[in-house]
Parts: sequence; structure tokens; C-alpha cells
Amino acid sequence: MNKLFLLLMLAYCTVACTISSTKSLLENDHFKISIDDKGQLTELLDKKSGENLLMPGYSRSMLSIECEGNNYPISRWECSGETMKFEFAEAGAEIDVKIENKSDYLTFEITNITCEKLIDKVTWGPYHVLPSEKIGQSIGIAYDDTIAVGFMGLNLKSRGGFEILQRERFGNAAQKIEGGASLTGFVRDRSTYRVVDNWEQKLGQAVPVNDGDAEITGAKFAMYCVPAESLTAVIEKIVLEEKLPHIKNGDTWNKISNYSTSSKFIMPFNVKNIDDCIDIAQKAGITCVYHGGIFETWGTFNVRESDFPNGYQSVRECSDKAEKQGINLGAHTLTNFITTNDPLVTPIPDTGLVQAGITQLENDISETDKELRLAEEAMRPAYYEPNLDKVNPRWREHTAVRIGDEIIEYAYSTADGKLILKDCKRGAFGTKAVAHKKGEQVARLMSHGYKVFFPNINLQDQMAKNLARFFNEAKLKRISFDGIEGGLACGHGRYGSDRFVKVFYDNLENPNIVANSSDVTHFGWHYFSNESWGEPWTSQNFREAHLDHRIKVQKGLKEDLLPRKMGQFSINERTTKKDIEWVMGLGAGFDAGVDFYISPNFEEINQEAEGILSEIKKWENARMNGLFTEEQKRKLRDPYTFYSLSIEDGHTRLVFIESWAPEGGRAQGENESNTLPTTILASTPENPVSIDYKHTNMTTEPGKPTSSSWEYFCAGAAQKLQYVVRLPKTSKEAVKGIYLKVGTQKALFPCTLEPGDYILNEGSKTLKHYSENHQVKDEIVLPESCFTVSEGRNVIEFDYKGKGRTEGPEMIVNFRTKK
Repeated sequence: MNKLFLLLMLAYCTVACTISSTKSLLENDHFKISIDDKGQLTELLDKKSGENLLMPGYSRSMLSIECEGNNYPISRWECSGETMKFEFAEAGAEIDVKIENKSDYLTFEITNITCEKLIDKVTWGPYHVLPSEKIGQSIGIAYDDTIAVGFMGLNLKSRGGFEILQRERFGNAAQKIEGGASLTGFVRDRSTYRVVDNWEQKLGQAVPVNDGDAEITGAKFAMYCVPAESLTAVIEKIVLEEKLPHIKNGDTWNKISNYSTSSKFIMPFNVKNIDDCIDIAQKAGITCVYHGGIFETWGTFNVRESDFPNGYQSVRECSDKAEKQGINLGAHTLTNFITTNDPLVTPIPDTGLVQAGITQLENDISETDKELRLAEEAMRPAYYEPNLDKVNPRWREHTAVRIGDEIIEYAYSTADGKLILKDCKRGAFGTKAVAHKKGEQVARLMSHGYKVFFPNINLQDQMAKNLARFFNEAKLKRISFDGIEGGLACGHGRYGSDRFVKVFYDNLENPNIVANSSDVTHFGWHYFSNESWGEPWTSQNFREAHLDHRIKVQKGLKEDLLPRKMGQFSINERTTKKDIEWVMGLGAGFDAGVDFYISPNFEEINQEAEGILSEIKKWENARMNGLFTEEQKRKLRDPYTFYSLSIEDGHTRLVFIESWAPEGGRAQGENESNTLPTTILASTPENPVSIDYKHTNMTTEPGKPTSSSWEYFCAGAAQKLQYVVRLPKTSKEAVKGIYLKVGTQKALFPCTLEPGDYILNEGSKTLKHYSENHQVKDEIVLPESCFTVSEGRNVIEFDYKGKGRTEGPEMIVNFRTKK
């Protein structure tokens, strides 16, 4: 009995000692966290309010491991000094985590791993927290006006969020969930060869990383819980103390520098026209001239000899000349995309190009054979393109394979039986066609709609160094990592994107340049001064291209603590002074700059050129000098009303110009377009056809309507609505019970649409039902099929007879009205 008592006391003392030492380890001035004996996080206590910020009912192992496809939570833990030792009994693994207690945050670093098996991944969280009014998706913050909770990787291998192999505009380190927010982090072993279905390629290769990032050991994260008012200051403190990238504009951190939002002119400068480019920029008060296509090739990044006869030195001469006028130069690239005319591809392709579906030749081939028989049917997903004949040639990727030093293009692969590549073009892209023996390795080269190839993770490092060398020698000050999603190609997820950016910056002589990207990544957040995306060429109307995306992204950027941009617009011969007043006012409303494509001869091609350049300068100076009141900004954020600007004695005054409505029916989103053939209903400047409105019928919850409700903007006076309702020919079933309601006017169409059929109404009482080959199947006269829309906003509902919880086919509706 006495022995039992002593054992119990010993156990009690050991646990008490462990709990005591851990308590001091897991709390700081602002918060403390508690975990139970099985390593589950039970409390995230805000010391000021005394509130547990974990969502009620939350129960999750503080970290978990992935081994051979299985996930294992902590089974027990103990504390030794500043190290917590976590045991994962089912996996036979132990992980040591060093914890450092800082006044504003805690750090967790993996210092040792013991396991007979390979641990593929260690995941922190997800931690479900209550603050969720605002979400910093990329940097990993969940906060409201009072309190902020964050979880952030402190080096490149320490990834914020969960791993995906798809593109995303923002990261997922923090996500909104029902009742709160989720914070997550992970680190992956990158020491082994893997095959992944990656981004736009099946069965792609992912080669090992060559340095310490291959190992899980060394991963380090910070957790913080601070008053919302001190959030930015605390993050900057973490960045400085943990030696994360701290990029500056002048003497100011780029996250709080107004210069990060400054507008730029995208112009094709060269040694002959650089003076004209500088002159145009100065007249508009623009401090950066940026080349949108300076490179002849991507990969080794050669510049065009006709524009820059002495290569990088000629670019440097332009940069020096601009700098004397108070203007810096920049250059655009598509990150890790490799053009087929680059030395990394031709005449001898680099061994580091990403390969997929690696197999062997089934028979000998001569240098002229145009058919390749491949050995493994299982590799078919890497080669087979089922819809290749239907793809727009502009977006059709290179379907090509590599055998030795020869690249071979193929037209298509057989759909059944043996895996055979047909109609091959031998010795493609300047490589040499030679005979190959049975058993030689064959691999698909990963490509993309831009007709480029991609590097693996190690060749990508060399590309980033090549790009840094160009910036060092040319003395450029701005870059955009457009196409940063290309980093996914190497098979390491968003780590690939972040690594390119980091290697580039690590090799710069002066890292303090202004950078943006098309997407925001977790580690890249530290480098980027802003995010700027929104392409002008998707709409003929200056105001409408990607307008919906441009507006929505402003909220995401602000909550991610990033300076803001409105994306790219094009100034050409059709641009008006009113267009500029609209876009510069919209930018001022969101504290966002604008990036303009403009020609060096703009003053020759646009009659309003002088007024346009002067207007840009006036608005840009007022915004950069902080002259707008919050009330003025609120007005300017309405994209459908705009104002002129006058400045008197340092005070701004807005004068209403007009309200307007999108010609295409509604604001264009990021991935939206008009796919309606002009043979059905043509779109003209006077009679614009809307972008596609899409609807799929499915019951999601009892009582919830299955219909779609759309806002349609009529740019002209009240009139009859013209519309087309399509059932794509790829649909697998017919549709009936089609219902359309415009305001209080409604109609149920008594026809059944087969795949490929469509309904057309050109503003009359006659409804025409067409077949896929444009033959009239029926004409129906319905008084209620003729709808009247008013000028401005109109609410339209659309639906068809569905099958409950079974998803129906997608239908597409387009509208047309006169201006």
C-alpha cells in the first residue's frame, strides 16, 4: 500500500512539474495556451478579457503527423526545459519542439524527429478561433476590431495554411468557417521523388529539394494574440526579430508605405524612345515606367537585341537616364514560365524541365517515324487530351514529349487500347531528330496554354538567379511576378511559387524593390508591396474589364494588411478624360494605385492626351498626399458614380459627373466572359450583349429556392429585353420547365431543350426555339415572354425544373439591350 502511495505521489509530482514548466512556457504578456495530457489544445486565453478564444467544442491535437498516407495525433507529451517532446505512439514517432516565449508572441521550432518511417508532413492545427470579422488569408490572421489571433511561418519551409496543388488568388493560412475562423500551418518532407497530379498536369514529377528545406527539422512558426490596434506593429516586430524579409520603400516598411500603392506606366521603352517615355510619365506625375515585354526569351531572360543592342548594359543606360529625372524602371515576367526559344529548351533541352508520365518506348523508331508506341497504359492520363480538337488554338498547350535530347510534338493520343502518340513532329523547337531504341525513356513535358514549358524545383532556382542577375545589372526597381501560379508546376505546391521569389530576392544586390504578383502567397507576402491584377483586354469598355474582381479584391488585400492596386488598365486612342476621372477616383476611394498600359506616342493618337495626363497627375498627387477625407473616399468607392476633382488651398472638392451602368449587363468578374456566338446574337457598342449568366438547379437545403437571382444593368432607357437561353451541347440531359422573371414580369416557357438547343427572343412576343444546328424547332407567341427593363439595375430570376438534390445541367443566359 505504501509502495502504491509513493508511486502515485511520484507520478503526481512529475505531472505537476510538467504542467508548471509548460504553463510558463506557453504564455506571454497577452495570452496563454493550454493543452491536455494527450496534446489537444484546450484553451487560447486572452489575458485582457479573460476569454477563451477557441471556438466552443473545439478539440484538436496541437499538431499531427502524416506517415504513409495516415494521420496521427499526439498520444502523450512531456516537457524538458524549453522543449516539448510529443509522442505519436501509433506511428512510433517522437518530435521535439523548442518553444520560445516572446513578449508579443510564441515560437515553435521542430528541433528533432525520431521515427523509423518517413514522416511526410507535420500539420499545426487547424486552430478554430472566434475572432473572424476580418481574415488575412495569406499571412494568417483572424481578427475583429478588438483582438487578433495569428499563426505565421517563420521560414520558407514553414507553410501557412493547408497544402493544395491548385491556383488560389490568396492563401489559406486563415479561413473563414462557420462560427469563426481556422488557422493552419504545415511543413512537408521534400527529400524524396514524388509523382503528383499537379495543377494542369496529371502524373507530374516532383524532384527532391537540394538544401535544408528538404527536411522537416527546422520548421518554425509564430503564434500571437494581440489587441487589433497593435496588429501591424506586432507583425513588423516578428518580421524583424525573426529575420524575415523586411522590404522597405525608402526608410519605411513596404506594408505601411504609401509608395507601395503608387501608380505606374507600362510602356515598351528602349534605347531609342526612353526620352519620350520619361516625358509622358513626367506629364502624368508617374514615377515608374515599366516594360511589359522586355524579354526575348524567359528562362535565361535574354532581352531583345533590336531594342537593347548591348543587352543588359543598354537597359542600364535607360535606367540611369530615367533615374536622373526622378523615375525608376521596372520589368515584367511570367515568373518560371520557359519559352520554347530559350536555351533551356533549344537546341538541347535542359534535364531540369518538368516531366510527367515517365515510361518507355515499346519499339525502335527511326528519325522520321511519326508514331510513338509507349509501354505503360497506366501513364495515359499524362498524355491523353480528350478535347484537344475543341481547344481554342490560342490556349492550346504544347503537347510534347522528350526522348533523350529530342523533343517531339504530337497531335493526339489514342483513346483506347495501346498508348500511341499520333502525327508526331520530330526534332521540335530546334532539337535534333534521331533514332531511338526500344526501352528508352519517354516523358511528357509539362506545358500550359501560353505554349511554354516549366522547370523542376532545382532548375527553377537557377532561373530565379538569372532574373536577379538581370535586375542587378540593369538597376531596375520594380517587378511583377505575374504567372506566379507557375510555381505549382514543380510539384511542391505553393512552396514552389514562394521559393522562386525568395531565391530571386536572396540574389539581389539591393532587395528593396517594389514587387507585386498576380496571387499572394504566405512567404511571398513579406516581399510583395501590393497585388495588382485585372487585365484590360477582356472588355472593349474601359471601365468593365474584370471590374467585379477589382472591387472584391480590395477587401481581401486590406484585411491581409497589403497595400492596394486596382490592376491594369489600357490608355489608348479611345480613352477619354471621363474614363480617367472614373478610374483615378475609384482608386482614391480604395487608397489604391492604378497600372496603365500606354504608348510612348500617346499624345499623337489621342486628342485628349494633354487633359488625360494632367488628370492622372492631379488625382495621383492628391491621393499620395492624403488629401481625401473618409467621406469622400466612401463616395468614390461606388464604381457606378464618378466625379471630377478640384483642389483649392490643399483641399479637395468632388463635383458629380454622372452615374452609369455596365454595358455588358453587370460587372465582369475574374473568370467571366461572353461565349454567345455572334451568329445567334451579335454584340455591338450600341447593342452590347451581356457576359454569361450561369445557373445550375439543385436543392441544397429544405425550403431554399433553387433559382438564381441576377442583377442586370441596362445602359439605355427603358426598353424591351432581348435574351438567349442556352443548354450547352455537352449536357447529358434535356431541360424543361424553364422560368424567367424580370422584376414582376414572369414567364414559363412551354418547351424542352435538348443538349445544344437554345431559345432566342429579340424583344418581341415571339419566342424562337432553335436546335444545335440553328434550325427553328418551334415558334411560340407568349405575351409574358416580352420583358421590359428599366434604365440601371434590374433584378432577374431564372430557373428550370430540377431533380431535387441531384445537380442538373448548367444553363447559360445572355441579355442584350440598346444603349
